[in-house]
Amino acid sequence: MGAGQHGGFGNTKGRKSLLKLNLQFFASKVFEAGGYLSEKSFEGHREFFLGKSPERIAKEMEKYGYKVKIEDSRHKFSKAKRIVVLNPSKERNISVVQVSPGSHRHGDTAYIKVSTTNGGKYKIVSKKDSYTSDGQEKAKIYFPRRKKND
Repeated sequence: MGAGQHGGFGNTKGRKSLLKLNLQFFASKVFEAGGYLSEKSFEGHREFFLGKSPERIAKEMEKYGYKVKIEDSRHKFSKAKRIVVLNPSKERNISVVQVSPGSHRHGDTAYIKVSTTNGGKYKIVSKKDSYTSDGQEKAKIYFPRRKKND
């Protein structure tokens, strides 16, 4: 390779990469065509929601045609935020996403609960060992998958 063709470090000019990084990769995996969320896509890509603020999740949803507003939880002492969908449809089936930093009721463990218009409710909980349930869960609960090195 001649000068400037070895990758572009220092003051050399490398070739521009022909591969574009797809920043929507993870969002495009959790949402199906038109913004649809199936149980299978949630189960396979549930970690997408963890560690994201309500604003970040809302921004990703808006890329798939959702019109949303963020509001405080309806429960008096809750610190959770709700992302309420204003334009649900057959293609965009999410109705509400609840982002909770944790509550005494659930062992102070952060979680995200997604409710859909077709009856599915899915919850991804950040820590399995510290999560507690009162037995009245209506959502199907998922926990993060273990990393291969664990």
